[in-house]
Amino acid sequence: MRNRPAARVMASMGLALALWASAAGATTVLPLDLDRLVAGAQTIVHVRCTGNAVQPDPTVGVATITTFAVLDRAKGPVDRVLQLRQAGGELDGVAVDFHVPKFRVGEEYVLFVPAPSKLGFASPVALAQGVFGVVDRAGAREVGRGRDFAQLLAGGGTLPPGVAARMAPGRPAPESLDVGDFMALLRIRAAPR
Repeated sequence: MRNRPAARVMASMGLALALWASAAGATTVLPLDLDRLVAGAQTIVHVRCTGNAVQPDPTVGVATITTFAVLDRAKGPVDRVLQLRQAGGELDGVAVDFHVPKFRVGEEYVLFVPAPSKLGFASPVALAQGVFGVVDRAGAREVGRGRDFAQLLAGGGTLPPGVAARMAPGRPAPESLDVGDFMALLRIRAAPR
């Protein structure tokens, strides 16, 4: 009977964890089409990750600063370097994970980045939806993220010739596009109307 308070504490913790887990599992981020990604971004760039640095932060505990070399730009300031400050990271053996996108040094991405928050943090628009990996496919540099581009382009609009050819009726919807064609498409979509 001496362990009754401990059992109550453990049961309460178990219930709290179960409720938290069910609430966390119910969180859903709806897919955005390309026009919404473009509208939510202050900056749209093709970049190569050059570094990740983790530092203590008084507000969120830990922050990761990722540095990128800018290879091409569709929207935003003309800078050669982009830095993202995101909540979370691992410091002194303690990991804090806010489920923000993570970037690997040497890898290339097309990023849709909003204006920084009042605290100076900025994660890509709609988190992972605002990150497109760039890979080599059959000797071509292609961008994609495993979702077909027909869904992404559901909003319609003008397509550059390379994208229009890949999206032609009767062809299977592509899951990736040439990075140059994708950046041309983004410049069209980001242009003032």
